[in-house]
Amino acid sequence: MVLGVPPRGPQAMRGGASKPRRLFAAAALLLCLQGGVALAQEVPREAHGWRHAPHRGGYMVKASHLVKFPAFVAWPDSAFETPSSPFRLCIGGVDPFGPLIDRFAHNARVGDHEMTVTRLPSVAKGADCHVLFVSPSRGQTPREMIAAVTGRPVLTVADEGIDAPGAMIQFVTLESRVRFEIRGEAAQTEGLVVSSKLLSLSVTRGIGER
Repeated sequence: MVLGVPPRGPQAMRGGASKPRRLFAAAALLLCLQGGVALAQEVPREAHGWRHAPHRGGYMVKASHLVKFPAFVAWPDSAFETPSSPFRLCIGGVDPFGPLIDRFAHNARVGDHEMTVTRLPSVAKGADCHVLFVSPSRGQTPREMIAAVTGRPVLTVADEGIDAPGAMIQFVTLESRVRFEIRGEAAQTEGLVVSSKLLSLSVTRGIGER
């Protein structure tokens, strides 16, 4: 786990991590992120990159986490067209959430940016996303999806059970709970700053992984 570099100044980055007035709300979010409970959900096993289907996918917990992660990440100003342009949460590949993710994202904001959900069955080069959830796909491998947004300030979050070593965050189930592994160095490379509070919740996959 590699710690991120703190922002250079209050105007240098945009995102929930750079808003001191949201510290209390951030603490509440951390409590939610600490204890995900898995719920059953199926996704196509024949899709590219799918190694195994976990007994419990926990997609309600994952959807909640996807909406909460941005509060602990700072994006450079260049990631937004205007100070109030939308914050785009993209679902790449097969959508395992359905309306769940829309409900969680409803009225959610990242700083001054309203969160919107975009579904991308195929992730094109330079896709306009701020967060890209990488899910199994019949047309693209996880590595190809991540490569499509390489060089841009996009937080890549991979589902568990897929081969996505370049993802900045990857979900994993440990002891029947949805957890996540953070690769902070990958985020830094693309100009993102991950809060040390979120990094402290990162796990290392190994014994007990399911």
